[in-house]
Amino acid sequence: MIALVLLFGLLSAGPCASQSLFVDSLAARGNLEIPLDSARKLESEMGQLLIVNVDGFGYSGPLALEPGFAPMVQRLQIGGVIPHYGSTSYERIRRTNRALEELTDLPLLVCSDIVKLRGTARTGVFGDGYVGGFVGRFRRMTDEQFQTLARLNAFVFSAIGINVALGPTVDTSTADPRAVDRARLAADELKSCGIQVVLKHFPYLPPEANLHRESPDTKVPLEEAERRFSVFRDLAAEADMIMTTHLLDSSVDRSLVTFSRPWNALLRDGTGFTGPLMSDGLLMLKNYSDRSAFAGEVPPADFAGLDEAAAWAARAILAGHDLVIVEGSAAQTVRVFEGLLAAACHASPRARELRTRVEESSARIARWKKERETALRHVVDVPLSAVQLAIALLPPDGADLASFRFDAAGFARLIPSLEATEVSR
Repeated sequence: MIALVLLFGLLSAGPCASQSLFVDSLAARGNLEIPLDSARKLESEMGQLLIVNVDGFGYSGPLALEPGFAPMVQRLQIGGVIPHYGSTSYERIRRTNRALEELTDLPLLVCSDIVKLRGTARTGVFGDGYVGGFVGRFRRMTDEQFQTLARLNAFVFSAIGINVALGPTVDTSTADPRAVDRARLAADELKSCGIQVVLKHFPYLPPEANLHRESPDTKVPLEEAERRFSVFRDLAAEADMIMTTHLLDSSVDRSLVTFSRPWNALLRDGTGFTGPLMSDGLLMLKNYSDRSAFAGEVPPADFAGLDEAAAWAARAILAGHDLVIVEGSAAQTVRVFEGLLAAACHASPRARELRTRVEESSARIARWKKERETALRHVVDVPLSAVQLAIALLPPDGADLASFRFDAAGFARLIPSLEATEVSR
């Protein structure tokens, strides 16, 4: 209750989503080239395409959230968030996630690949955010041990209010010949807790390259590329979403996968997947010193003068992505939103194509969310003591993962906590 009172205080000075402030501003400046009603409808839909990093570093109040993010999520009706709260407090993280979920009409996607929680003796790390991913890091475990660890991760994600796992990682970085089998185990445990699964990173990660900073041209023949991403075909039925990455492979296309229609067509045709596609984090590209990796189709004049990340978001959406990850401040997210809207409100053929893609993606996202609404709004009240037990059960840093064994009795005590009082809003 305290969190919600604070949240409403943050929102009190902010405009409501129905005011179409961005479209009205475009019209007032003479920059609106499509009918006003069409532009307002577009503004009401566009926020669903954005997955936004929300930060809370240094904020010690009831919510672990910088003040600008809450009104932005409500005003733009953002599709999803990735929490980066800078907190290891189970209670604060859970409280903040629940408060954010109250701000959108459609279920908010609360996404995570990694979370750190403070226990009684140490901090526990949960999720898929390891080099090589969850599947790769724990490949030395037996299937039974791996499944138990997957269940433990799903338990904690559900407890803190995560409804979308950015994982499991299944690309070649796992170095696990049994990636398909292990990923199925992990996906089954996530789904048993009502958590949606995002397979990543399509099509594959280049060896010894950090795509957060560079994307060297792999020049892999198409036949080899298809072999590398065959894991996504094998697991398409288990996926709720698929995430691409900033790979450059000029043997398929001279554009990054993020901006590439041919790569997205390969994904759809090669895997049969029909659900939402998600980009990797767009602001990773700001770290690239070699911008030749962004080559390909020349951005149209509609993108001239846009915030750089807004132009990247437009290109990713035109390439076939439904959801784009935007990192940075709340102000950065607003710049991306405004830039996307301005680009789509021109009368040019490319702007018309962007409007069509936004409408297609927002409709796909809305259908997807409504089909999964019960799971996405599912809430469990797990006591802190149960989460502290989960942390204590984790393999400690440096453990021999081939010989580590869980405390089976301790793990059994967690299950009733996950089945505690549930509330479906």
